Formats: sequence, C-alpha cells, structure tokens
Amino acid sequence: MRSWAVLLLICVVAFSERAASQVEAHTVKEDATHSFLSRKTAITIGVSVHSALAIVLEYRWWWRGNYHPFRFEVEGFLNDYSLGVDKVGHFFTSYFYFNALYRTMRWGGYDESTATWASVVVPVLYATSLEIGDGFSIYQFGPDDLVANFLGIGYGVLQLKYPILRDFNFKWSYYPAGKYAASLDHPLSNDYDGHIYWLSFRMHNLLPESMSRYWPKFLNLAIGYGAKNSSLESTGPMKRKYAIALDYNLTELPLTGETWETVKNIFDLLHFPAPGVRNVEGERPQFKPLLLN
Repeated sequence: MRSWAVLLLICVVAFSERAASQVEAHTVKEDATHSFLSRKTAITIGVSVHSALAIVLEYRWWWRGNYHPFRFEVEGFLNDYSLGVDKVGHFFTSYFYFNALYRTMRWGGYDESTATWASVVVPVLYATSLEIGDGFSIYQFGPDDLVANFLGIGYGVLQLKYPILRDFNFKWSYYPAGKYAASLDHPLSNDYDGHIYWLSFRMHNLLPESMSRYWPKFLNLAIGYGAKNSSLESTGPMKRKYAIALDYNLTELPLTGETWETVKNIFDLLHFPAPGVRNVEGERPQFKPLLLN
C-alpha cells in the first residue's frame, strides 16, 4: 500500500484549494476572466504535480535498478506476507483517491458526472500502472492487489448512489512502529505494523431515534484491523491485530463554506487519536487513551 501517496495527495489538494481560494478572493469582480488561477486550473496543476511526484518516488523506492522480466503472482489476499494489511491498504488508497478527487472536483465547479467519472478513471489508471511496474521489478503483478484497489473505488461510487452507506466510512491511522523511520529510502508503506484501517460508524444516524438523541453527532464508533510483526524488516511470528475505538466525525466541525466542507470531508478519511482497545492475537487486550496503531 502506498500510504505516503495519501499524505502527498492531502498536501497537494490542500495547497491547490488554498491557492485557488486566495486568487479568487483577490479577483476583481468586474472582470473575473483575468484570474490566472481558477479552481479548475488549480486542480489540474495539483493532480499533475501529485502524479509527477508519485512516479519519481515510486521509481526511487521500488523500481530503480530492479528490472526483471514480467512476473504475475496471486499473493493470498488476507493471508499474504502482511496478513492482508497491504491489501486493505490498497483498498483504502483507492477509496481515498476517489473521495478526495471527487470532493475537490466538485469544489472546483465540475458537474456530478464529470467528477464521478474522473474520480474513477484516475485511480484505476494509477493502480493499474503501479501493478504493471511492479510486474517488471523484483516484485510482481498482483491481481489481488488490483482487485482490492477496484473494490475501494467501487465502494466510493456506491456511497454516492446509496446515502445509507455514507454512515459507514473507511479511515486510516498510522504511527511509526517499524525498525526504520520513514524517509526517502524507507517508505512508511513498508511499516505495516504502524497501520490500522478502520470502518467508522456514524452512530448518531444509525441508532434508533430514541437513542440517537443521546449520541453526539461528532462522535463515531470504529473497528480496526492491522497486524504485528508484519513490517518488511520485522522478526517474530506475525499476528493479526484488531481494535475498537471512538472516532471523530470531522464533517460536524462548525466551519462553513465550500472550501471548508471539502477540507473537512477529505480529512475525515483519517482516524485521529482517540480512546480505544487494541487486541493482538494471543495477547491480552490493551486500553489506549490515544490509540493509533
């Protein structure tokens, strides 16, 4: 899972939105055509910059000096070399890309159909090109990786079509847990031990009306999945990791306006530190006041 790309996309999207907002705020109303950076232009630049940086970093981390004849291998989905943490990561990465790009394009003035189709096509092409690149490296083309990517995009599309699914959202949290700190030579995507992927429930909307009045709108409940000793440099037996924790609904923050709504929805795809219980297979459950991994 290219978790670094999630953080990179957040930075690029945030910069694009801020730049476009500042320019538009200073545009003379009598002649708005003189604005040199519209929202749509900012989005185009932001996505282009992200794609270029992604290719450079992918090459540096995985492909440089690693050319091999094309290889194809099914890795085992949830029973692979990371107990499926990387597969859930593939799901989330594409789910995140779909949502972030869709929200940003709608903010930029694109119509519903264009924003939806672009938000499907871009992550599909991104995920497919990465797997083809892996196929020619010391890694391999993993069809189960690609299936996980497509499922993440598909769930994002279904959430647009069926509002009830918007009460069930996937999120990601990370705290360094491996031997090497994330750097240009050691991507955090290899530090599987530090990842937890969450399914967050908007309890205020899901509980019966007689009970929902007592549950704050800004507070969700989430269940998480990860693994221990699954990082690429880890030793010891791998164990599955489960968690349950409170989660924040950032869309309920009292910040209004198109830009803030976009920012809130994108950052709501991340799980922030909150009280929870973590349970590793074969170990006693642990309560953490600020659970992240």
